[in-house]
Amino acid sequence: MSESKEHFYRNFSKFDEMSTEELNEILRQDSQLPDGEASDTDAILYIMEVIAKRNQELPSSDFGDVNHAWSSFNKNYRFASSEGCSLFDFDDDFDNIQLTEYVLRKIDEIGLSGRLELITYGEKIKFIKVEVQSYDDIVRLAGINGVKSIDFFQEYSLPLTNYTNIGLKMLLDSGETDSNVTIGIIDGGISDDNSFLKSYVVAREEYVAKEYQNHSHATFIASTIQFGNELNGLETAEKHRFSFVDVVAIPNGDSTVGPIDSIGEEELMEIIEAVMEKHAATTKIWNLSLGIENKVCTGSMSDLGIFLDYIQDKYQVQIFVSSGNINTLPLREWPPQTSLGERDRIISPADSVRAITVGSVALYDSADSIVKTMQPSPFSRRGPGANYIVKPDVVDYGGNLSRTLHIDGLGMKGLDICGNIIEGNGTSYSTPRAVQKFASIYDEMAEKDILLAKAMLIHSARMNSRDLLEQNQDNIKYYGFGMPSISAQDILQCSEDEVTLVFRQKVTQGSHLEMYDFPYPESLIRGGKYFGEIGMTLAYNPILDERYGKEYCRTNIDVSFGVYRISNNGKPKFSGCVPLESTWDEKFEKARVENGFKWSPIKSYYRKISKGIQIGDGWKIRIDMNPRNEITVQAQEFVLIITIKGPEGVDIYSEVINGLRERGYVTNNLETRQQIRQRQ
Repeated sequence: MSESKEHFYRNFSKFDEMSTEELNEILRQDSQLPDGEASDTDAILYIMEVIAKRNQELPSSDFGDVNHAWSSFNKNYRFASSEGCSLFDFDDDFDNIQLTEYVLRKIDEIGLSGRLELITYGEKIKFIKVEVQSYDDIVRLAGINGVKSIDFFQEYSLPLTNYTNIGLKMLLDSGETDSNVTIGIIDGGISDDNSFLKSYVVAREEYVAKEYQNHSHATFIASTIQFGNELNGLETAEKHRFSFVDVVAIPNGDSTVGPIDSIGEEELMEIIEAVMEKHAATTKIWNLSLGIENKVCTGSMSDLGIFLDYIQDKYQVQIFVSSGNINTLPLREWPPQTSLGERDRIISPADSVRAITVGSVALYDSADSIVKTMQPSPFSRRGPGANYIVKPDVVDYGGNLSRTLHIDGLGMKGLDICGNIIEGNGTSYSTPRAVQKFASIYDEMAEKDILLAKAMLIHSARMNSRDLLEQNQDNIKYYGFGMPSISAQDILQCSEDEVTLVFRQKVTQGSHLEMYDFPYPESLIRGGKYFGEIGMTLAYNPILDERYGKEYCRTNIDVSFGVYRISNNGKPKFSGCVPLESTWDEKFEKARVENGFKWSPIKSYYRKISKGIQIGDGWKIRIDMNPRNEITVQAQEFVLIITIKGPEGVDIYSEVINGLRERGYVTNNLETRQQIRQRQ
């Protein structure tokens, strides 16, 4: 593809300067295109958004004016849409059946029953899909008692390709896989013409007709998982070679490649459920590098995000999703400009609570690049997710751009459909890099544990990015918890000057867990004070219920690690040191949600004790579980990882391990395939 066609960062600001009449004329001309000639969908959507915003700014009188506008729009632009109606949930099967029957009867009475479909996933995800032809149809649907909300079903297609053929060749081994881990890729399909990848595809599920397939995107993703480090000159001793389940689900969206099509959100859900039912027993890790730009996360959960949570719970899998790309100008610089407002927030389904959402940072920079190395890529979307949940969870290399919007050697290298090395940009390509790291951790585990692998990935990111996240509390919106180590062994090992402890436990409702007399390293005590660095990550799967909007997460687990002192009355007085709660007002729920990760499924903290903490009677770890007050929870599983780090050359690893054993605690090294113990 020529460089002039490769840009997907398009400046539509000229439409802002046009009159509404001029914009309507563009829409009219677009509606009269000859058969077979594709519309410029991005431009049309931008124009419609401009017109809609202008209409909102004008005084309106009644629904009649809107009805007229809708009627005119349909007449001129042949528009038809499918609406999704969600119903109230009375938490009673009989009442819910009665409500559904009532709503369906009312839809029949207004003449729309011939174009409806009842869609159900699990116990709580229920939609009524109705095809509407007019704004009046929507008004009448909204007037039915029991209809909670109405929204459009989204359409997905593969993004416009943004590749540069760099003309380089590299010898890549394509032999038998050395891993028992299989990764599922739900995308546009991996090319059979790529000899480096073909042998790793162990299963394929095709849901897109051949003429509408475009294998470029999925092939680049698969090559990033398999060969991304080698292609981009990132050194690691490990060369995990994974198998792939190739799910061809997303049709081509680039008219320069071939005929274009899209897939509805409800169809995508059906496909995901079908492939999970078939392959989830053997395939626990899935890459889903897609998003819908007009579904920006601003508070409530998206339908697809909720669905992915349901799927991950039902089939016990880990899904990775991209944070999404900013595809219209201006792109974000660093530090970020304030004029962007909310337009760079993450998009559906990146808000999924169970999924690991991945943003992008730059690997390369230049004198003319928009951002510098390790700064958030100019196209990478930011968090937070709903109710201040940290999204993206992590970042990885996804590319950069010159100020002329060219790749110019600033992108990430991958393979095209024929095995040639090309360059591309996007969170679609940072996501498989995180997938590769997670799969490598998972592969090394003697006993496979998804939650533990997730906690270790994020803990590694937090420790690697500790200084960056301490510089500015807003950085977490762009970096998440940071970038995990490139090597699985670096994540799984401890050096002598640090110790990492992993706790895999359950906490029951109405109780808490406490570990007194934690053996803080003697070598980190000087002048009656504690010193050192402490990192702590807690991961759990809270009970979820989409009926409660922002209060989607129904259980919360808190952790605190700190010093206790025995008071004069003989009772211990505990002061939490990690997290240091004095930095925010712990009395108010809002502050705890925004700054303390309350109700978040991942909590990760870091503190460098540079001025020292006054010595006490000992250290204590405390775990508390609190459900929202209307539910009962027997127990909640969690993973807690604590790292204590001291000066280089000081053997605190042995100090802590020996101290635990002296106090009667049983310690075991994490069992891995290679029986990794300690990094020398």
